[in-house]
Amino acid sequence: MGTLLNHSFHEKDAFTSTLFFVTGVFCLYFLMPIVRHPLINFLLILLLIMLSGLTQVDSSYWLPLAGLITLEGAFLLKGKGYYIFWIASIIVSTGYVILNNLPIYIFFLMATIIVVSFLLYQYIEKAQSKGQLYDQLLTEYRLLKRMSVEQDQLVRAEERTKIARDIHDSVGHKLTSLLMQLEVMSIQNKTDSIQQAKQLARESLEETRYAVRQLKSAETTGIQSVIQLIRKLEMESRLHIRFTLEKGVLSLPLSNKQSVVVYRVLQESLTNAMKYSHSKEVEVVLGINSLQNVQFQVKNKMMTDKPIIKGFGLSSMEERLKEIGGELTIVRTEQHFILRGSFPMKKHKNTAETVEEGVTENDGSNIAR
Repeated sequence: MGTLLNHSFHEKDAFTSTLFFVTGVFCLYFLMPIVRHPLINFLLILLLIMLSGLTQVDSSYWLPLAGLITLEGAFLLKGKGYYIFWIASIIVSTGYVILNNLPIYIFFLMATIIVVSFLLYQYIEKAQSKGQLYDQLLTEYRLLKRMSVEQDQLVRAEERTKIARDIHDSVGHKLTSLLMQLEVMSIQNKTDSIQQAKQLARESLEETRYAVRQLKSAETTGIQSVIQLIRKLEMESRLHIRFTLEKGVLSLPLSNKQSVVVYRVLQESLTNAMKYSHSKEVEVVLGINSLQNVQFQVKNKMMTDKPIIKGFGLSSMEERLKEIGGELTIVRTEQHFILRGSFPMKKHKNTAETVEEGVTENDGSNIAR
């Protein structure tokens, strides 16, 4: 009777010890995602496993936990931390087998798990290094692509400036001399043919100067600048942009400031979509609403429950739109992140533009005389 009671007591004590060690292992395991150094948790787990070998804990409880922890180390530990854990695993496994006089096949089983863990770690390291190399090459490719586009634009601008200068210095000078000679001839002899030749020379000079001004203006403005932005970002990134222009948008008389605001806001929106979107597809719609205000919408997939934090980009977009009397609206659905903006379209030209055009017209009339 005493023997049975003693045996029952030992079974209860072994169960309590097993429950204690298994609970400690799982607590340390589930705390790993929130600790700064997971290596400490792994080493503490190995220590608990080693201490369990000094008690009456059944190895059937220990072996699955040891295999799980050894394989998890390959995923969660990096660099020297993994090698420290790997060596500790070998020591603990060998010590546990020796202390408990376990069969040799258990030792080989644990050795196999440890070797598989090492090979798995090597595979993960190579895959991550390839991913980092790919990201680095992709970043350099985008930078080179942007530099190539900017260099191409600079070369074209220089060529346009050179052509404009040549036209101004040669054709413009000769037409001006011709117009002066015809003016002198018209004073001496007022005939219809001379008046017609003078008018033709004056019109040719006006067209030449207009062509020179167009060649010198290399900057693209208005909706065309937005279209150019879409093409540029598609070339530089892997975004697939569905760009929709509603009826009447191409003929919008946007001012220079409005064009710059639309360009910069859409640029920031597409850059954010490129960084944070869960898909490479972005929808951009540009149109006019019922109040005759210019409106745009940028829509991309965003499958996350994280709250929206207005950083520098969103705040900058709001400030830019407020400067031209517009507003920015952020809409968040279960699957999409949507930016909507609108601003009033100026129907009347400002004073500076009117004065500038008046000076141009006066300059043209003086040339005609």
